[in-house]
Amino acid sequence: MTSHFLKKTAYLTFSILIFSCNTSEKKKIDAIENVKVKKEHVYTIDVKGVSVLWTAYKFTDKLGVSGKFDDFKLSLPNEAESIEGLLENSKIEIYTESVNSNSEIRDPKLKTSFFKVFNTSTIKGTILEANQGKGIIDLKMNQMLHPLNYSYSFKNDTIIMAAKIDLNIWNGEEAMQSLNKECYDLHKGSDGISKLWPDVDVQIKLPVNTRLQSE
Repeated sequence: MTSHFLKKTAYLTFSILIFSCNTSEKKKIDAIENVKVKKEHVYTIDVKGVSVLWTAYKFTDKLGVSGKFDDFKLSLPNEAESIEGLLENSKIEIYTESVNSNSEIRDPKLKTSFFKVFNTSTIKGTILEANQGKGIIDLKMNQMLHPLNYSYSFKNDTIIMAAKIDLNIWNGEEAMQSLNKECYDLHKGSDGISKLWPDVDVQIKLPVNTRLQSE
């Protein structure tokens, strides 16, 4: 009996040790998982570093002319737990008087011959959707509101939004004709044809600050 009793005692002791170890390991795993939950990232936009860039096109060969807007207003969440959370329902107002193409000759013509004729002192945009690198923004120009598809990526701590605008959708023909008339010879390519395209590429760069939620 003594031998049987000792065997049984040893078995119970071993079982308790195994259970104790498993319980201890489970507690460690749970603790690690809790730390992971607490250490989710929180994102904020560095408003001072934001840039609004554009590229318009001239000549039959479609040569790009690039510039930016120096003055704009952003309405963004203070912080969000995802890039999509930062973008959705954000708003931007771009003041067209601040157009900057790095040309003292061209910029006054853009302001008077294009944006004034286009009835657009302020370009207004509201982001409706942001999901898996694509989204929709409501864009108001020439007193007209239309949805615009855009794409976005997050690289080197910066959100890069990109969209292609067709000015014809916002009835931009008159403004384009006005600008092309003002810059007729400057818009002539090697074929002698003066042409201004309705396509404008827009890129908005939003620097992002990232921190851990538990910090």
